[in-house]
Amino acid sequence: MPMNLATIDLKLLVVFDAIMAEGSVSRAASRLGMSQPALSNALNRLRLLLNDRLFLRTAEGMRPTPRALEISGPIQSAMRQIEEALEPTAFEPHDPDWTFSLAVSDHASVVLLPLLIEHVGRVAPRVGLNIQSRPNDELPTLLDNSEIDLAIGVMPNLPRRFKHMALFRDRYLCMMRRGHPLAGRPITFEEFLTADQLSVKPGISDISRVDRLLAEAGLRRHVATTVHQFLAAPAIVSRSDLIVLVFEKMVPIFDPSRFYFCPVPIPNMEVAATAVWSDVNTDLPAHKWLRRQLGVLARQLADEGEGR
Repeated sequence: MPMNLATIDLKLLVVFDAIMAEGSVSRAASRLGMSQPALSNALNRLRLLLNDRLFLRTAEGMRPTPRALEISGPIQSAMRQIEEALEPTAFEPHDPDWTFSLAVSDHASVVLLPLLIEHVGRVAPRVGLNIQSRPNDELPTLLDNSEIDLAIGVMPNLPRRFKHMALFRDRYLCMMRRGHPLAGRPITFEEFLTADQLSVKPGISDISRVDRLLAEAGLRRHVATTVHQFLAAPAIVSRSDLIVLVFEKMVPIFDPSRFYFCPVPIPNMEVAATAVWSDVNTDLPAHKWLRRQLGVLARQLADEGEGR
């Protein structure tokens, strides 16, 4: 039989949440503005209610029992939802004065940005989006100075002080012209490493993401030509025997009558695209709203991938 919530002092769940987060009765009491005896009394009441010790005192602090670990996720989620529901509404999506500044990679500009613009145009047509293209090495300064609200793309080496959320995963494919000598069938491992390839990398001194992944596997391909603008790659490949690696989710933008695509014959040639922001913006209502919209689109992309 479900437990009757009317018989539960919900403050006990707040106490539970604080002890789980702090791992200490004294720190949890300080966090909640309670005396340590009062918090200990609340914990004892919750132990009786749930018929479990919940936390065991150890030299390292309060260690949760298996029962506490089992219920911690749902309780923490419920606490966050209640907090969001009760906080004052300081952001109105229909307010025309709101404009978000985003730094979006070429990859995410093709895969996610059209969905984001369509979605925001439907649910909050008066909210503006200022989209920028910036190299990864500039993003920490832009985020720290609040010059951008979010950075979206593949950013594996940003400092850990930034918050992030997963958006979508993608994998590399080989792209070549239809008349390429290797077109029409999967290419072999040896063919991939020896074929003349076009490398697209964002900056003059940067190593491309492809070559970084290959280096992690102890491999090196033959790069015949390098460009810094992805926009140039299709035109170059269409008039040469060069191969270029592109993301699978970007394939629909290319003319299938002109280009042939096949898998890269090397495992783990995948990346994860994320949204990254400064911790100072985490609790801003407008920022929370924007991240929720990105979460909706991330689930949409995941569903589309599963439906293939």
